[in-house]
Amino acid sequence: VDFLLLFQAIRKLLDQKMLEAVEAPAEARGQESAGARKLQHFQTKNILIKSVGGAMLLEAQKKSVKRQALIDRALYRYLPERMKELAEKRNKPHIPWYYEQAFRRMQT
Repeated sequence: VDFLLLFQAIRKLLDQKMLEAVEAPAEARGQESAGARKLQHFQTKNILIKSVGGAMLLEAQKKSVKRQALIDRALYRYLPERMKELAEKRNKPHIPWYYEQAFRRMQT
């Protein structure tokens, strides 16, 4: 529900020409190709809107947004390698302990 509200708000801002859709920065394009999702990028050049929007956010919210951006950047950088390792683990055959015990009993 939150993502839908965010999407509707962004669409409204685009219609009002307060936001513009832009191409992804070069570093973000590399991260998107490594990840599975394609992100859209927006920006505003209106200084008044930037300063009013910045003043409306609490410091805790600003820190939360920055923290989430850093986490997302780290995930895009390191997650593909970890997902490969996880896939290798999942592809290994797993024999439950009770089958191992039954197999030992059959051999004796």
